[in-house]
Amino acid sequence: MIASPALLALREATASAHETLEIEARIESRLADRATRAQTVQAFHRFHAGLEPVSHPLVAGLNIDVGGAFAPRSRADGIARDLAALGVRVPAPARPVAPTNAGTALGWVYVAEGSMLGGRIIRRRLTAERRDLDGLDFLDPYGEETGARWRAFMTLLDQACASGRATVEEIVQGGIDGFAFAHQTLRPQTQDAAA
Repeated sequence: MIASPALLALREATASAHETLEIEARIESRLADRATRAQTVQAFHRFHAGLEPVSHPLVAGLNIDVGGAFAPRSRADGIARDLAALGVRVPAPARPVAPTNAGTALGWVYVAEGSMLGGRIIRRRLTAERRDLDGLDFLDPYGEETGARWRAFMTLLDQACASGRATVEEIVQGGIDGFAFAHQTLRPQTQDAAA
């Protein structure tokens, strides 16, 4: 599949933010460590529970059919089940400044869906290291559907731009804003920053 202009623009505009998030959030090491796992899963819940209600309705409102392979789905519910398995409370959602239109919402969803791809990689690495996976089901919520789901999301980006319902510029701005929200929400808080 050839990368779409929207995807290429998103990747280029958010590459630095993505790299900064990976370095500063230290997600994989915090999930591997039982001492910081619960707080890290709580941060993911705050992220998804904050992002979903402000972006999913705008994306669903595009009414673009991509063959049923993609529709915004809540990951916050699955993360709440993981938190119950870890024996910790479900935190209140983080409150982002909401996307202003469907184009910027697509950029936010790009960040959330991309975290799912990264989650699969983290889960595989933790498995290879023989780490327990308690409370980490959210890392791979779609299993074998993941690739098809990602391709359908790429099609949605292209069709939203082709139909004039979104612009590449709007989508890129949403991706930038979504990464800023992820950085704010997922980086270690004071209590686990030293771990």
